[in-house]
Amino acid sequence: MGLAFAAGAAAQDAGSHDYDAQDARLNAVYKKLSASLDEAGRKALREEERQWIAGRDKVCGVTPGTVVKNACTTTQTSFRADELEKRARGTAAPASQGATAVVGDWGYRTDCNLGHSVELHVPAGTKPEGTWADGTRSMGSSGRFKGEWREGKLYLRFCADEAERGGYPACPAFGEEDGYVIPEGKRLAWYRADEKYVSLERVAKGGKAPLDTKCKDDM
Repeated sequence: MGLAFAAGAAAQDAGSHDYDAQDARLNAVYKKLSASLDEAGRKALREEERQWIAGRDKVCGVTPGTVVKNACTTTQTSFRADELEKRARGTAAPASQGATAVVGDWGYRTDCNLGHSVELHVPAGTKPEGTWADGTRSMGSSGRFKGEWREGKLYLRFCADEAERGGYPACPAFGEEDGYVIPEGKRLAWYRADEKYVSLERVAKGGKAPLDTKCKDDM
């Protein structure tokens, strides 16, 4: 019994050491990646990490709020550290690369001619489902979208709150892919049929997009 207990304790110590090593690696790369992002990106990364921890604990059967150092938590932590290291090097898979950078509220606004206002809310995830609005002072539409990251672009399928004649179907039905959005510097470019439709600015929660006074969308 004594030998068996000693062997079990040694294995447990080794497992704990392995977990601590992977956890330290994850913490280091998380800090490095966070430092490379703007405030909105850091906020999105924090939320993503919380969701990952909850998912890891669920997969490994760990009670939320506790720390368990076993083979499952060690493996999951190692996988997460690998993913963030790739992202920090800029070699992450397109589905994860850029996803954090576009999370949040985006908009465009001008009073020129009939005016033009565009809003886009992009949640976290590799297949986010968000909301959109697009219109002028005389007419406009709004609804939801489903996105899918491919090759660094978030491809979009739309539905409208109200059925549009010759336009998007009424929610919850979604139309075919109708363009994509992609980060361009600090902006989010919205393309339709491979032509840039509008460049969106990041919008603070409860705020408005800066007013474009050039009487054309700033491409």
